[in-house]
Amino acid sequence: MNEERHHEYEPQDVEPLEHEADTMNDEKPTYPSRSEWRPKQEEHVRHKPRMNLKPLLLGGVGGFLGAALFFLAMMLWDSPTSRFVTNELIRTEQAVTVTESDITGAVTGAKTSVVSITNIQRAFTSESQWEAGAGSGVIYKVEGDTAYIVTNFHVIEEADEINVAFSDGQVASATILGEDPLNDLAVASVELPANIDVAPITLGDSTVLQAGETVMAIGNPLGVFSNSVTRGIVSGVERTVPVDTNSDGLMDYNAEVIQTDAAINPGNSGGALINIRGELVGINSMKIAEASVEGVGFSIPVNVALPVIDMLERDGKVTRPQLGVTIQEVIAVPGNVREEYGISFDNEDGVFVEAITPGSPAEEAGLRVGDVIIKIGDRDIKRYVDLRDALYRDATVGDNITIEYTRRGKAGETEATLTEAT
Repeated sequence: MNEERHHEYEPQDVEPLEHEADTMNDEKPTYPSRSEWRPKQEEHVRHKPRMNLKPLLLGGVGGFLGAALFFLAMMLWDSPTSRFVTNELIRTEQAVTVTESDITGAVTGAKTSVVSITNIQRAFTSESQWEAGAGSGVIYKVEGDTAYIVTNFHVIEEADEINVAFSDGQVASATILGEDPLNDLAVASVELPANIDVAPITLGDSTVLQAGETVMAIGNPLGVFSNSVTRGIVSGVERTVPVDTNSDGLMDYNAEVIQTDAAINPGNSGGALINIRGELVGINSMKIAEASVEGVGFSIPVNVALPVIDMLERDGKVTRPQLGVTIQEVIAVPGNVREEYGISFDNEDGVFVEAITPGSPAEEAGLRVGDVIIKIGDRDIKRYVDLRDALYRDATVGDNITIEYTRRGKAGETEATLTEAT
C-alpha cells in the first residue's frame, strides 16, 4: 500500500491448584436446618368459645411428623450415603480442574519446538558485529532437514544474520524468508544440525479459546533463560489493540490479539502461547504490548497468523490492496490548510488527502488533494487506523469499494477498484 503518513483428558482425583480454587464451585450440599423441618403453626381464628378437637389432633399429628422428619434428616446427614454424594460432587468439580501433570505434559510436548533467536548486526565501516537483540521463535513445519520458524518481525528487524539455538543447545544460522511489520510476523528457515530431534509444534485453534482458559508462554525470557515457561489464563479473546508499526506516534493498525496474564517480555516475544493440550494458539508479541502493564500481555492468534505465515513462506511478502493516497488525520490538519480547503474547524473526523499517486485507484476514482475521506464501504473513517482496517480487513486486491468524502464542505461519493500494493 502506498498510503504514506507523515478429546478429552482423564480426570484425576487430585486437589485443585491453589490459584484455581476461585474458579471452582466448592459449595457442599446443604441440608435443611432444624428450624426448617419444624412445621409451621397454623393460625386459628376462634369463632366460638366451644372447644374444637380437630385442630388439636392435626397439630399433634403434624408435630409427630415434624419430629420424625427432623431425626431422619440428622441420620442422613451423618450417613455413609450422604458422604458418598458429597464426594461425588467434589469429583465432578475436579473433572474440570487443570492439574500440574497436565501443564508439565503440555510443556514437555511443545518446548522442543520453541527456539531462541539472536539478532546479529554488523557495523557499516568495520567487520565488527554484535548481538542487537534476542527473542524466540516457533518451529511450525519440518521438511527433510529444513525447519521453518515463525517469529516476530521486531525480533529479526535489521538483522544481518540470525542465529537459532535449539532446545538441546545446538546453534545454527537461519535465513529470513519474509517479513510483515504490520502483523509483527516473520518467517525463517534453518538447516537442522545432525543428530537433532525436533518436531513441528501442534497447531491449535485460537477461535475456540475462552476467557479463563489456562495457557502457557514458552520462550527465552530476557534473552538468557532458554525454554522458560510462564503460566496464566486467557484474559480476553478477539481483542483489538492499536499498534504503531513505525514508531511515529500514530496508530497504524488495529491488531487482533489474545489477551493473557502470562508474562510476555522482549525475550520470549516470538515464542509460543500454548493451551493445556500443548497446541499452539498464539505467537507472543512484546511489540504489540509496548505500553507494558503488569499482568497484561498480548499474543497474535494462530488463526490470524497462519495465512500471513503461508504468504511469507511462499512469496516473501504479504499481498495487500492499495488506494494510492497520502493522508493525514483531519484532527491534525493545521488551521491555514483547513481554510485553504474549506474544512470546518469543528470537524475532527476523517482523513485528509495530502497527495495522490499518479495512475492509482484514487486518481482514477476522481479523488483530489484536499478531499476528506469519511467512509469506505460500511466503515466510518475517523482516523488513519480506520482507513487501514477498511483496506486490509474489509477488502482485498481487485475489490470495488465505495468511498464517501467531503470537498469544501460538500458531500461526494465515488468508487475505486483496488490494486496490489507495490
